[in-house]
Amino acid sequence: MKKILIAPSTDPCPVKDLTKYVKTLEEAGADLIHCDIMDGKFVERRTFDYMILAFIRKSTRLKLDVHLMVQNPTMVAKHYVRYGADRIIIHYEAFPDKIQLVGAVQSIKKLGVSVGVAINPKTPVKVLDTILKYVDLVLVMSVEPGKSGQAFIKDSLIKIAYLNKKRTEENLNFLIEVDGGINEIYAPIVAVSGADIVVSGSAIYNAENKENMIKLMHGQAI
Repeated sequence: MKKILIAPSTDPCPVKDLTKYVKTLEEAGADLIHCDIMDGKFVERRTFDYMILAFIRKSTRLKLDVHLMVQNPTMVAKHYVRYGADRIIIHYEAFPDKIQLVGAVQSIKKLGVSVGVAINPKTPVKVLDTILKYVDLVLVMSVEPGKSGQAFIKDSLIKIAYLNKKRTEENLNFLIEVDGGINEIYAPIVAVSGADIVVSGSAIYNAENKENMIKLMHGQAI
């Protein structure tokens, strides 16, 4: 089985503790950091903005996945790139049609970062069929966005397997990332289904020994 990449999320860590937490995650063996940006409009909660991202950028050498759960992601993406994002992830559901989504992907790529598209649990995965060739990553939300600590939605495994099959059949090279309810049990399961990266919030944040938890998710013996 391939080694899956572990991307601990900034959520649910309090903003005041983020830089310290990110340093801890790097030392514990995380592969990258997943920054959850919520504006209180696209989802009910609000987290932090690009000014806080700048402090996170200075605290780690790891790459930063910036997941924009916001309205008008195209308008704000440039600020997150300026302050340290390595990849911008935008939501399919944030756009009125696929033409505008593809336009957003292409405009953000011109900023010099890779771009991913996320889909919510209720969004059929097949809506991405004509978009896959434009993106560097697909993020499958395996919980409803906006709240940490939810249980993994098992139907997400079908979406992951479908995407894995599509990229093989069409010779595409986008990555598959999964976010929501991921712990040491589900990380290897989604890896078998075809995922390359897992995002984990509560499981790692609440773990007494974060290094051991990340090793378990990597499928390594303790």
